[in-house]
Amino acid sequence: MTKEVKIACAVYDLHYPAIHKPTVAAIFDYLETNKPDVFIFGGDQLDMQCISHHTKHTPIFRTQRSYINSIEGFERNILDPLEELLPEHCKKVWIIGNHEDWEQDLINEQPELEDAIGHVRLMRLVERGWNIIPLGHAYRLGKLFVIHGETLTGVGNQAGLYPARKAVELYAGNVLAGHTHAPQTFTKVSPVQHTNKWQGHISPIAGAVNPEYLRNRPTAWVNGFNRIEVQANGHFNYYPLIVIDGVFSFGGKVYGGK
Repeated sequence: MTKEVKIACAVYDLHYPAIHKPTVAAIFDYLETNKPDVFIFGGDQLDMQCISHHTKHTPIFRTQRSYINSIEGFERNILDPLEELLPEHCKKVWIIGNHEDWEQDLINEQPELEDAIGHVRLMRLVERGWNIIPLGHAYRLGKLFVIHGETLTGVGNQAGLYPARKAVELYAGNVLAGHTHAPQTFTKVSPVQHTNKWQGHISPIAGAVNPEYLRNRPTAWVNGFNRIEVQANGHFNYYPLIVIDGVFSFGGKVYGGK
């Protein structure tokens, strides 16, 4: 029996440029000494407010050149420094979130823009070695399904009280999702085989927890990211790493706050 363990790091919902800079800095600090075998962007890396159907009639949110500024800014401030931190053997996974999918909504409405927009092509993600997971699909990490989580909500971002429970029931297995921004875990036990248990996890967010459009409404959103340790047989341990004021601790060491 091999005891080899693969380490994965999953970061959700940066919503660039509305990132939480202290949280991102803490994640980068962690990655300097904790080199993952798999790195996962869990969706909504880019906010895409400037092309969203939500802002179609509010041009104040569609400033000149804002789309390409977001693409170039993400590449310069997030992607380039991240790739420098990741080891050469690291598998890189990019899950498309509903915010990135607004590009396709725009193309459906204005087909003349096809091939003129598209963050995967513009940032050369495939050429840079990223595995692209389309919206609505899952990445399999051992016995864990990693999804963005838009399937857990109704219209917009309106989730039920227990999206972690819905994740287990929809996917009939272990699930890690983001999208709703509020960390949560739910366990389901088989009524006929009590040793069969599955868990649904909702990830913390690497973006702002009080963005301007919320107008200071209270939420359960929490900053952070995820560490997953996967054994050779697919069993895994999941660790949500909550970042408070840009600082968190793991394994007896403090990260961030620099």
